[in-house]
Amino acid sequence: MENKIGIFSFFAGAGFLDLGFETTGQYETLFVNEYHKAFADIYIGSRKKLKIETPRFGYQVADITENLTNLNSLWLAENLKEARKKNDIIGFIGGPPCPDFSVAGKNKGQNGENGKLSGTYIELICRNKPDFFLFENVKGLYRTTKHREFKIAA
Repeated sequence: MENKIGIFSFFAGAGFLDLGFETTGQYETLFVNEYHKAFADIYIGSRKKLKIETPRFGYQVADITENLTNLNSLWLAENLKEARKKNDIIGFIGGPPCPDFSVAGKNKGQNGENGKLSGTYIELICRNKPDFFLFENVKGLYRTTKHREFKIAA
């Protein structure tokens, strides 16, 4: 087993959260999901320029909900199984888009388009049972009463 903790990164953006983990020397990004191609291109280019290895299971430029479909769900499960052969600990990290939970945003919560993506991320976590997860979002998710109900239901 490798000493590094394996990370599956969702809503990766330009990769700053992943880099924060990796610069500790204790984490290795194994898989990256990002919806926006421009952000994914920045992420990929930054890793090349910094001479950071390509994630073992690659990059996925797609809607995260595709990982709940049969084919992608099986692919993700197989890669998690494969990762566990080399990494003692596997985690999911991600920051679903937060405007629907933000006090400054539209405040649509779980019913907003971005709010639904938070639910998708939670579903991926529950289905795949990583050893740990990081769910980065805004304080409105837990400070606003109607949004707290979403958090409890999840």
